[in-house]
Amino acid sequence: MQRISAAIAKRLLCWGAWAIIGVLVLNAAVGLWMQDQHLVLNDSTCEPVGLYQLLGSPYPLHDGELVEVEIPGPAHHAAVAEGLKYHWFPAGQPWIKEIAAAPGQTVTLARSGVRVGGYTLPNSHVDRWTPGHHYRIVHYPFGTYHLKRGQVWLYAPGNYAFDSSYYGPVPESHILQRVVPWWTIPGSQFWLGKGD
Repeated sequence: MQRISAAIAKRLLCWGAWAIIGVLVLNAAVGLWMQDQHLVLNDSTCEPVGLYQLLGSPYPLHDGELVEVEIPGPAHHAAVAEGLKYHWFPAGQPWIKEIAAAPGQTVTLARSGVRVGGYTLPNSHVDRWTPGHHYRIVHYPFGTYHLKRGQVWLYAPGNYAFDSSYYGPVPESHILQRVVPWWTIPGSQFWLGKGD
């Protein structure tokens, strides 16, 4: 009986090792395939969760386009510093956002939402608290902003989306690439229930 148990344990250990090797090989293969297809994973609820394809140069920029964006510097943005401090997003990982307004356009930011060209962006209400009311959220000062040359206003329609409502306009130089959804989970940007 003891010999049988030892044989079973040895076999299970061998299967476990092969399973781990298989997962590592599969993970590497998927990573290489995604790199070859220029795909990135968005796992935030700013935009629908899923895979997005990078299309290269975003220029010229147009409002309404999805882009990959370099995270703004925390030294100049209190909201970004707060988000990094509480690990709301990983440092150094680009974001996927929509360009809501380009240079020359006017944006009005209020608690009730963001207005561009007289139109209020859907689900752009500025949150006061994180989910569960654990932390008060820093936001950009309410007011009207005329975007200067080289500035864009970023928007994301998801619940608890972290966009220019919190850190303000960003330099065009932070826009890395244009992107399009490749495969996403519809409605996943609303998985976190919207707070007050």
